[in-house]
Amino acid sequence: MKKKNKQVASINCEQAIASFNDYMDNYLKGKTREELIRHFAECKDCMQRFEFEQLLKSKVHQFGQMDDNAVKEKIEKLIASL
Repeated sequence: MKKKNKQVASINCEQAIASFNDYMDNYLKGKTREELIRHFAECKDCMQRFEFEQLLKSKVHQFGQMDDNAVKEKIEKLIASL
């Protein structure tokens, strides 16, 4: 069953999801940022997905900082296989 693209606040779920990285990288400003925050407050699904994406990005960044080449190679192979 296909999930509905529900409208919460003044942006819909598709727009919210497309804005995740810009929000995490602090590129969203003003009204756009406020609309996304309002969407998160009203849409549990998007908030949960955002929290997952945020955690994933944090973990990938942590692995990227590691000195162990074997771990880095494993991660690169996993990413390449996606």
